Amino acid sequence: MLYNNRDLRVLKEEIEFVDTAIVPVMNIDFDGNMLHHANNLELIQHVTVQLEKQLKGRLLITPALTAVGGNTDSLITYKDQLFEYGFKKVISLSFDAAESEGVNNIKINSIPISDMDNNMKISIINDEVKSVIKQIINVWNQ
Repeated sequence: MLYNNRDLRVLKEEIEFVDTAIVPVMNIDFDGNMLHHANNLELIQHVTVQLEKQLKGRLLITPALTAVGGNTDSLITYKDQLFEYGFKKVISLSFDAAESEGVNNIKINSIPISDMDNNMKISIINDEVKSVIKQIINVWNQ
């Protein structure tokens, strides 16, 4: 499920099945690494779209949580809201190994997809999605 009007209307009725919230966490610093951050944003968007397609009915992809200066304090508040709503698992997707209590973090590889041809980009994204799905299944089996 996605964070959109249609999916959110049925979410509460389906919360026993849609038990996992995926929170993409992105650095959006306006620094010397802007192009790197923009590339990562594009990559995480592709990965989350594919996750939703593959695991539809089992998870909700939330809007990306943005971090400035690496500050992810708002993830703690967001995690509390998600658990209160009824989610059993909260998983963050990020490009670093930042941990937050009660949130399982899956680290995505930072891959420079902006310079790749379309076929290679799709192949790389699919490989990353497979890796993330395996890690999500590990979280479910804990």
